[in-house]
Amino acid sequence: MHITLDGEQWQLSDDTSLMDALAYLSDKAHAKHRIVTSLTIGGKAISDRDLAPAFLNQPGKDLGAVQAVSKSLHCIITEAKQAIDRFAAQLRADGQVLLTPLRSGTGQVGSIDIWLGRLADYTEMLETGHTQGVAGLSSATLLPWIQELLGARSSADPVRVADLLEYELLPRLTEATATA
Repeated sequence: MHITLDGEQWQLSDDTSLMDALAYLSDKAHAKHRIVTSLTIGGKAISDRDLAPAFLNQPGKDLGAVQAVSKSLHCIITEAKQAIDRFAAQLRADGQVLLTPLRSGTGQVGSIDIWLGRLADYTEMLETGHTQGVAGLSSATLLPWIQELLGARSSADPVRVADLLEYELLPRLTEATATA
C-alpha cells in the first residue's frame, strides 16, 4: 500500500487495513503539528462520510494509493479568520436585540443563555487562534467583562446585564478580532 502525505511517501504491507493506514498517516501529520485536510484513495476524493467501518476495514491492496494533504492549525485558523470576524459581527447584532427587552423589563436575564453559549464558542475560537499565534485573535479584552456579565446574570439584574452588554462587551467583540 502506497501512502503519500504532502509529497512524503511510505510503503505499507498490502494487507494493512485502510483504518491502520489512516492511523499511520494521522500520526505522521500529528508529529509535524499538522492536520490532514484532504484525502484521496485510489484516485477518488474521500470525505468523512466515506469513512464507514466496512470501507475502513478493507485491505489496502483493494483500494489503491492513499494521498493526503495537511495544513498547520495556524494556517487553518488564519484562513478561518474572516469567518470568525463574521461570527463576531452576528454575535454583536444578536446581542443588540437582547437590550430592549432587558431594559424594558419584558425580558428575563435567562434570555441571554443561548447567546452566552455562542459567546463561549467564540471565545474558544479566539483562544485557539491566540494559542496558535494568529495575529489579531485574543479573548483577553472580553474575559473580565464576561465574568461581570455572568455575575449580573446570576444576580438576576436585567438592567446591569443590558448595560454590560451594550457598553462593555458588545463593543469589544470587534476588538477581539482586530488586525494586529
